[in-house]
Amino acid sequence: MPGRFATFVQHGVVTVWEGFDRQVASQLDSLLVAACGYLSPVTDPFQPVDRRYGLSVAVIREFVRRGLPVEFVTKAAVPDEALEAMHGHPHCFGQVSLMTLDERLHRALAPGAAGPGVLLDNLRRMRQARLYAVVRVDPVVPGLTDDPDQLRRLVSAARDAGAGHVVASCMDIPLAARKRTLERLALAVPGPDRAAFTRRIEGLYRERIGASQHAAQGYRRDLFGFLRGVAGEAAMTFALCMEYAVPRVGAGAGQETAVTGTRTGLPAGLNQEYATSRNCEGLDVPLYVRGGFDEEFRPLAGCDGACLWCDREVAAAVCGLPELAGGGAWEIADYRRFGRVRAGV
Repeated sequence: MPGRFATFVQHGVVTVWEGFDRQVASQLDSLLVAACGYLSPVTDPFQPVDRRYGLSVAVIREFVRRGLPVEFVTKAAVPDEALEAMHGHPHCFGQVSLMTLDERLHRALAPGAAGPGVLLDNLRRMRQARLYAVVRVDPVVPGLTDDPDQLRRLVSAARDAGAGHVVASCMDIPLAARKRTLERLALAVPGPDRAAFTRRIEGLYRERIGASQHAAQGYRRDLFGFLRGVAGEAAMTFALCMEYAVPRVGAGAGQETAVTGTRTGLPAGLNQEYATSRNCEGLDVPLYVRGGFDEEFRPLAGCDGACLWCDREVAAAVCGLPELAGGGAWEIADYRRFGRVRAGV
């Protein structure tokens, strides 16, 4: 594991960068074109260490004070200060990770996370702050959290608490951490049943995509179809997170085989088949722009932020940035360049 992740895994040390909020502020001040801020794709923004440093709330404030939206993903209690800063912004939102309502199972699968009651209360408080609320059933763990009745109750509880959208995935197992993952999962199973559980996981996880093992495609498709239906019954939209299928040569995209190993061909995102929203997070968030560095950012008129579904001609007409059509992994230098393009520099 690279960098600071290894420091945590090997020594239990969480690393933060003091003054990170000031660095973010400086970067935002260099932009004329910006997208929604994201806390955080790799670590929980509201974990205990942030109570000391307060960096997550500080970063949120830097976005909002410039008129920019920001989102968070968490399985911790959301600080009041974060919700107060984001209150009422039409494109700020939060995502709460909740795999199960079972207290014992939750503690085993998400040690250190807030309990299910606190996580549901996050959703209530987000709605009270007039923010879009998302529940992430992410991931579903086969044999532990995939019981249909339990999943129905979870989605219903999230809806009643204020969530309007469900994001789901099925657990994948990184090859580099396979042994550690299986050992951790087995601890959530009563002793006499652990061997049978491990055999089931080993039999189910027979597909490799990239550097991870994935549950058999047939199992995942059944799971995603079920969850999409449950979300629809609850009047919620639905999407998947990082779920792909790779067909074998000569096999249909949905055809299952009993062969263990790697599928061949290019991975295809399953959201095209299962999502009922235009993007993974459920809320359409437009690109934000401003005419000068002394102005506040504002949403770009005519843009819904769905770059994946946009074509180059439409992008050229709406934002003047046809390369955004189809999406991409843009960095700070790209956004600075986008501003220069729009300014005709």
